[in-house]
Amino acid sequence: MNKKVLLSSLICVLLAGCSSTSNMSINKVKGAPTDVRIVVNHVESTEGQLLVYLHDNAGSYYSDDNYSASSIKYFHRIVVKPSIPATEVVLTDIPAGKYAISVVHDKDSDGTLDRMVFPFIGMPSEPYGLSNDAYSALSKGSFEDALVDITAQAQPIEIKLATHLSKTFGG
Repeated sequence: MNKKVLLSSLICVLLAGCSSTSNMSINKVKGAPTDVRIVVNHVESTEGQLLVYLHDNAGSYYSDDNYSASSIKYFHRIVVKPSIPATEVVLTDIPAGKYAISVVHDKDSDGTLDRMVFPFIGMPSEPYGLSNDAYSALSKGSFEDALVDITAQAQPIEIKLATHLSKTFGG
């Protein structure tokens, strides 16, 4: 591999890892309260639970801590029972604004996104999905790419669950 290509790739990986992780809300003004309808697609089993997160800051979005961790400043989070092939979730009285949504199919109900030990150390092993299908081969997609405008809406926000391995290599 060419040294310039290798160096450029390394710099891109390092810069991607330096994304802002501020715990400050990106919504400076609270909008009118509304309901948020989320449809989680590609649910393949009813085991465990779905962890649904609404993020108004990059710090909570990039965190993979336990669902009940008090140190994380999630805007809103809820646990729901999965149903096949899709699960509808309704969040009520959410101030209109910009948010990122993440969903984890926590199959073992331990409150966190499990990760592989072998062969891809650190790669998520449980299915997850992000708003706007934000995705990166090296990690979850960027907070900015996952942001959606939440207003009084008729259409639900669709989230597709998949394992990181299937997102990376197809399948």
